[in-house]
Order: sequence, then C-alpha cells, then structure tokens
Amino acid sequence: MPEKSKPIEPLVHTVWVDCPIAEAFRIFTEDFAEWWPLQTHSISKEDAERCTIEPWLGGRVFERMPDGKEEEWGAIIAWEPPGRLEFTWRPGRPEDRRETVTVEFQVEADGTQVTLLHRGWSRSGEPLCALRTPEWNTVLNLCFAAATRQQLVARY
Repeated sequence: MPEKSKPIEPLVHTVWVDCPIAEAFRIFTEDFAEWWPLQTHSISKEDAERCTIEPWLGGRVFERMPDGKEEEWGAIIAWEPPGRLEFTWRPGRPEDRRETVTVEFQVEADGTQVTLLHRGWSRSGEPLCALRTPEWNTVLNLCFAAATRQQLVARY
C-alpha cells in the first residue's frame, strides 16, 4: 500500500518595520515594482520590465515585458487594506499548480509587524519548499528596506 505523503508545512516570515500600518501596506502593494527583484525573481528575468499588483479583489499579480506581453504570477483573493492581502502564486506554472501567499499587517509598538505565510506547496508540486525559505526573507527585506531605509529585525 502506498505511503501517504505528509502535508508540507507553510513557510512563515515575519519582519518588523518602522512605519505605520497603512504605509507598510502601501509600500508592499503600490510600490511593488519599485522593490521586487525582477531581474532575478520573475519569469522573463532580464526581459521583464515591470511587475504589478492590481489593488482589488480579483486583480492580478503579473510582470510586463517592453513589448507589452504579460506573464501572470497570481490573482488577488483577499484585499483588506491596511490589514491583509492574499493572492494565488504560480509564476510560470499552470493555474492548477498555484500556491497561496497571505500577507498580514499588524500595529506593533511604534511600527508594523508584517507576516507572510506561503502555503499550498503540495498542490504546486514543489517538494523542496524549505530550500526557498531565504527567498521570502530577501524579498521582504528589500521591500521595506528600500522604502524606510531602516535595518529590519527579522523574526523566525
């Protein structure tokens, strides 16, 4: 009898940023193209020109090339500014192999705690999700370091 595979645990990353909650949400969403490492974290790599999060339920997360071609990375499935954003995640993969990313923003002390939860690895067919752990840390640090010019305190 085949052995049942264990569910793959979600990845969770939390950072504290030195800005109000509404600003942290705006930085993550509206300024997405300013901080996302498009040359290394995109489908088209050096051919990618811009990436965008469309700010509404059902909006897309996508990249655009100079010729206007677009590659979809996912879709917004929860839009609750300034507290929560959730989107499907499937850069370069078919819709049925999508994962889910939830980003929550909470007021903490004089700043904001941002928690990113990436789940659905078994559906994506991504068996080595633990190897991807540093990527979200890098991306979150780029996001808020570029905007606040502050050293972030990562919490694991």
